[in-house]
Amino acid sequence: MEQEWDSGLSLKIKSPDFIQWLEETYKDIHRHPELGMQEFRTTALVKSVMSELGVRQAEIPGMETGAVGLVEGRMPGPVLALRADMDALPIQEEADVPYRSEIPNVMHACGHDLNTTVLLGVMKYLMENRFVERMKGTLKFIFQPAEETLGGAKRMVEAGVLKNPDVDMILMSHGDPELRVGEMALFRGYSHASSDSFFIELRGKGGHGSRPFQTQDLLVAGAELINILQTIVSRDLDARDAAVLSVCTFNAGTAPNILPGSALLSGTVRTMAGEVQDKIRRRMQEVCDGIASLFHLTAKLDYKVGVPSCAVDDKAEEVLKKAGERILPQKNIRLSKSRMGGEDFAYFSQRVPAGVMRLGVGAPDGTKWGSTHSPTFRVDLRGLPVGVSILAQAAENVLAPEPEPDATKVV
Repeated sequence: MEQEWDSGLSLKIKSPDFIQWLEETYKDIHRHPELGMQEFRTTALVKSVMSELGVRQAEIPGMETGAVGLVEGRMPGPVLALRADMDALPIQEEADVPYRSEIPNVMHACGHDLNTTVLLGVMKYLMENRFVERMKGTLKFIFQPAEETLGGAKRMVEAGVLKNPDVDMILMSHGDPELRVGEMALFRGYSHASSDSFFIELRGKGGHGSRPFQTQDLLVAGAELINILQTIVSRDLDARDAAVLSVCTFNAGTAPNILPGSALLSGTVRTMAGEVQDKIRRRMQEVCDGIASLFHLTAKLDYKVGVPSCAVDDKAEEVLKKAGERILPQKNIRLSKSRMGGEDFAYFSQRVPAGVMRLGVGAPDGTKWGSTHSPTFRVDLRGLPVGVSILAQAAENVLAPEPEPDATKVV
């Protein structure tokens, strides 16, 4: 007989009415996904919940979507921020769920609907349990638009969401289908890589496919360029330095008997450390210059620096770990390897100590659904009260810590 999925869990959220509210909120957001900087309905929903709970809303200058809620304790103390992203992806949903997206070619294929619902649940739990009465400091709830385009966090930082009052620590949770409900993962050093893109334009003399000696065959040059670019990570970097360089497009030619006079390659570079990023960029320029000289053509590199790598703070990760230990069995808390995907939470982590948690949303019985960014992606809704419980506990640990036991006291 299958073991109960919640065996060993000490959830804060046990009320059937509360769980139903979480699930209905999630399904509502899931049915109405919105792309980055277009999250008007989701923003209105978030603000409506804030109003119902009596949470003061802060202005975000220059932004039409996104929301920030402020809860101030009766005593002075640190300022803790909790962040959730809100946007969806331009994908037609194929998941077999009754609450499928009602918007053609848009779906929550990464679980930001879950992240938003979890943070709303934390707000609801803390406010309804009168947390403010024993709270020392301030709690900020940051609902961020446009994570998928890797620009929303930067705009929120520029709008001053980490100020007035100044945030001392920021935490985030993101659903992870590779973890089962009741599991969580933490990081050390970095949670996500930087996300850069590049475009290489080749130009030279084209001509008839039967007379390649009269051309500068950009296809051969491009193929050689790709091969050499792949040696940068394997031969120019220390094997202990995490990096990915992928050429993802190679566009050239218009007919089977014409050698083109131009070609365009593009791709992505992912790194953790800034010095590794700089070295790859320099070597890519050297390789392009070498190809240009070897094949007597021009090779123009356009390297675009994107979102930085997301550094995590040891103390912030420890806050999440201790919170998890109050809710989950120790064996369900894992240390995750850094991910080579990008995460614009990095713009927050550049400025204040930051912690990142991956929350299990995979089926407890191991059933596999689609991965993130796929049309069949789905989450197990039993992860909602788990996420709320962990983040609420983290807020309590920071802003209303239990007194340390008196070692001198005789019991």
